[in-house]
Amino acid sequence: MARKDRVPRGYIPILIGQGEEREKILVHMEHLKQPNFQLLDLAVQEFGYEQQGILRIPCTAEAFRSIIGATRKPKS
Repeated sequence: MARKDRVPRGYIPILIGQGEEREKILVHMEHLKQPNFQLLDLAVQEFGYEQQGILRIPCTAEAFRSIIGATRKPKS
């Protein structure tokens, strides 16, 4: 595996978007525990549990980043 393709420990590569407008991003595993990640239910409906390879979420990059921003814990 090429060095640039390695995923840092604690992160999951996710392909977001639909059709030709797709983008690969890295998401920390802690974010996946948040209730805002109901998008994963949409991914299951579209792709099923048998999907192999990178996790795909069918939403726009803008919507996904908004959800990630909402799940970040405020710093004390």
